Amino acid sequence: WPFMAGGGGSLPKMAMGAGRMEQRQQDKPEQQVRAHSGPDADKVLPELEKELVRVSDDLTLLWHRPPIEEVERQDRDPDTVRVFLNGCFDLMHLGHFNALRQAKSLFYQRGFKKVVLVAGLHSDAAVAGQKGPPMLSEEERLSVLRATKWVDELATALPYVSMSARMADALRVQWICHGDDMPVCKGGGGMYSDAIENGRFQLLKRTEGISTTQILERILQTSHSGGSEPSSKAGPSSDCTSSELGTAWATTQRFASFAAPPNPWNVARSLTEAKRVVYIGGTFDLLNEGHVELLEKVSRLGDYLLVGLHSDETVRKHRGRLPVLTLLERAMAVMSLRCVDDVVLSAPWEVSRDLLTTMNVSVVAAGCARPWGTKRPAAALQEADAGSRGGGGGDPRLAAPRELRLVVDVDVESSITSEALRQRFLDSREAIARRNGALLPKELAYVERRTYVPES
Repeated sequence: WPFMAGGGGSLPKMAMGAGRMEQRQQDKPEQQVRAHSGPDADKVLPELEKELVRVSDDLTLLWHRPPIEEVERQDRDPDTVRVFLNGCFDLMHLGHFNALRQAKSLFYQRGFKKVVLVAGLHSDAAVAGQKGPPMLSEEERLSVLRATKWVDELATALPYVSMSARMADALRVQWICHGDDMPVCKGGGGMYSDAIENGRFQLLKRTEGISTTQILERILQTSHSGGSEPSSKAGPSSDCTSSELGTAWATTQRFASFAAPPNPWNVARSLTEAKRVVYIGGTFDLLNEGHVELLEKVSRLGDYLLVGLHSDETVRKHRGRLPVLTLLERAMAVMSLRCVDDVVLSAPWEVSRDLLTTMNVSVVAAGCARPWGTKRPAAALQEADAGSRGGGGGDPRLAAPRELRLVVDVDVESSITSEALRQRFLDSREAIARRNGALLPKELAYVERRTYVPES
């Protein structure tokens, strides 16, 4: 299907989405006028209405959308294209984020002035029936997906069935997108066969070296070897070596695309122009709803959120084992959140005066996780005067900003942390090994036969 990669060939028959794409390629403006839409642009997903949509006997979904009048206006506008991308989004990682980014970027590259991305999320029951029980619940998965800067609308409670042209019409989307690892439903049919036949499918590049299955395999490997280094064998789930699994790669071009605003017509927020820079450091391994809650709350303390990410070796030195994800995998995941403005790679373990001065930091945030059901301290997020700040709970890493009275404690209700997730997986080690024993060989077979697909 050469037409699906967006590079060569033409559609075998013209569809609504295809016609609109061709029109925009012909009418592409000669000059782009970039506009800054304010210091908080793209930081918060607006409140969305929810509508239960019955597409067919086997497909009912919950559509999170703006008022239907706005959707219909977008649908009529030749300068706007609406696209859809679905997934399990379990242990949401760089591969998921890159697919969402590409789905939006590709159509901006084709000349559209606005691209609206509807992200579809499969239900717990659907994932369990296809791949085995998900590692995270639908609500836990939804919290990260909702915070992703390329996502405009959501379609949740999706069954694992054909993502058809009829469904696309119900959601007012012109294109259905997916990576080049084409899934097959339990019944044997291709999930996107109908969309392909109707000229409504767009192929995207699947990100190399990372998937939920591969992340779980990394956890199994490190637990099998005692935690400090990946084992040369994955243990109970496969005969795969760590070198066969690999990691995702980060070219400067890919990294820059993650740092860019989701809408190319907007100008990225600048550290130089920021009036109140907020800094928070950490590992941010296995990005989860606890991280999202923390970072969204921290971002409200200023107009520019800078996240410091410790290097893999720094984490191993202080925590006794490597993080599951590499520094660059973690960095691009964090930069995918709409509340984050930039990251500091290989940030120092202790927040130094030099870092505070260099980055013009006004506030250093310290996260305080609390189990569900415990009472939150009053005014946990109220900004204190600089002279009264002295939080951080005595953490020696925050000695310098505490002395300058820059530290603010931020309470987090979610009990999910990277360590809690890792322990959850280890408690289910045998079940995960069985799951990966079935899925990993298929994934490695895909890697062996994959061909080049351009990345948007």
